[in-house]
Amino acid sequence: MAKKDKKPMSLYKKIFLGYIAFLILLIIVFAFYIIIALKNYEKYEVGNFVVNSVAKLSNKDLIDVIDQEKLQISKYDKVTDKKAAIKAIDKTLEDKKKITYELNSESNDPKKPIYDVFYDKKLVLTVKLANKGDVTRIKILNYTKWEVVDIKSHIEDGLYSVKAQIPEDYKLYINGKEVTEKNDSENNITSLYSRYTDIKKEVLYEVTGLIQKPKVEVKTSDGATVKTVKEDGVIKVDNPYFKTDDNSVAQQKLITEFNVLEFAEKYSLFLTADLPGYYHGFNTLSQYLIEDTEMYKVAYDWAHGIDITFTSRHTLKNPAFTDEKLSNFVIYSDKAFSVDVSLKKNMIVTGQDRVMEMNDRMYFVYYNDSWKLLSMEAV
Repeated sequence: MAKKDKKPMSLYKKIFLGYIAFLILLIIVFAFYIIIALKNYEKYEVGNFVVNSVAKLSNKDLIDVIDQEKLQISKYDKVTDKKAAIKAIDKTLEDKKKITYELNSESNDPKKPIYDVFYDKKLVLTVKLANKGDVTRIKILNYTKWEVVDIKSHIEDGLYSVKAQIPEDYKLYINGKEVTEKNDSENNITSLYSRYTDIKKEVLYEVTGLIQKPKVEVKTSDGATVKTVKEDGVIKVDNPYFKTDDNSVAQQKLITEFNVLEFAEKYSLFLTADLPGYYHGFNTLSQYLIEDTEMYKVAYDWAHGIDITFTSRHTLKNPAFTDEKLSNFVIYSDKAFSVDVSLKKNMIVTGQDRVMEMNDRMYFVYYNDSWKLLSMEAV
């Protein structure tokens, strides 16, 4: 049986199929146009542009940007020479996730913005941009084309630094090397305690010029590694002292019990010249103080100055003290502790009720066979 001849495609069908093919091609071209426009829009979004510009800096770029004469390399770093340091910096800055930025305070021209760039929260570069022109795509997609016109480096002191505050009998290691440079942390309570007890004062370590992320360890004098925490950027030993909110538990840790609330009431009465004893109660309070301390001086000046004589005339209500609470005991040793004290002192001043609140952290030390107030601060 003979095959049937195929009918030739009609002109209408050819035109129709050609039109469909043209529409498909047009859609593809338009889709590519939109994709390219969106990519450029994303590329030139100022935040993305800044981050990408930093991440794409080459080793040669960084050699030109970084002042190699001022580049510091810590002896505790893994890298030992400036060439290796710049290579390490180049590789590190490729990590876009840790790069952030903010407008520089001196930036005042929107067409020439200046951005400070941070790596892992450390200022590393200041980047100046310039407007190469504003672009509009598909009418609603507007963006600015940027270019980098200048980069200033802040990397000369390294990408990382280590700050640690630990007991003086502990040791700090960076990349396996013991750090030997240290300073007394005089403002820390342990330094004050160390004058009157066997508590080890804390010392402060500060190491800069680290190019690569360092491995930091704290060890005891016998070489045991201890757990650390970072508080406000400072490495500290994690929970080196016993803590509790229970007064009875805290008292069991001390060489002898001490009635903190009874003392706190006396101190509060002293402030309003209600404490019995010479010099507005100073002779009574001084039994709880150590001469030559700042706490003693403050109390002495208050008792012997003129200001205490201007204390408002008042009477104490009954009960004089309410809402008394002890919390946040920190036991440094059986002869040293701190505690947060809160209470309300109820008074009548010129016929009106008046409440004086105390919310303080008090530091006590067992000295000369009795408990003394060594320091205190508001909380």
